[in-house]
Amino acid sequence: MLNFLLSFLLIVNSLNASTEAFEGKIEVVHESLYNTSYFTYFIKNNNVRIDKFDSNHTIEQSLLINLENKQVYILSPSKKMYTQLEVNKSNNTNSDNYTILKTENSRMVGDYQCYQWRVKNKERNTEIAYWVSQNNFYFFEDLVKLINNTDNTYEFFGKIPETQGFFPMLSVERTLLRREKSRTYVVNISDNEVSRDLFKIPADYELVIR
Repeated sequence: MLNFLLSFLLIVNSLNASTEAFEGKIEVVHESLYNTSYFTYFIKNNNVRIDKFDSNHTIEQSLLINLENKQVYILSPSKKMYTQLEVNKSNNTNSDNYTILKTENSRMVGDYQCYQWRVKNKERNTEIAYWVSQNNFYFFEDLVKLINNTDNTYEFFGKIPETQGFFPMLSVERTLLRREKSRTYVVNISDNEVSRDLFKIPADYELVIR
């Protein structure tokens, strides 16, 4: 009986650990036909910070996102200014124009086993193939719902059902004639505690009303 109880407790603890939300840092590179940008995601509970860097690795802007309050602020470190971003709280885009295919194709992207999901929109002459890994990235589904109007990668991913816990380790955007338009890929994931100070607007930043 004692052995059974110990085994049961180990299983419960394992399940609780596997459902614990991700906290840490994700570094991402976005390559288009014209330039390369670098992004760092910091995640803690319902807070997400996205820093965008230029090719010289200088911060161009930061997004401070509260997934619970559905608030997004844009920070300009060079000007020491910030403003609030209007976001979609519901996705009203017609989903009839999108074709979604969750394939059984798999591959390793870095250290992560990934599966291919494809989203196509004929009217926009675009298909994005996502290589996604299922882990504890629960923040990403809520993030996409909140800012899906800011970028094709977010918008198309937002059309996919049942994405809880998944994160795209690689996404490739192409025309329907297979010409590559851009690709976004993860270069590093650090599962570490993140300081709450990263999600605060500095006191010397000036608010700009849009």
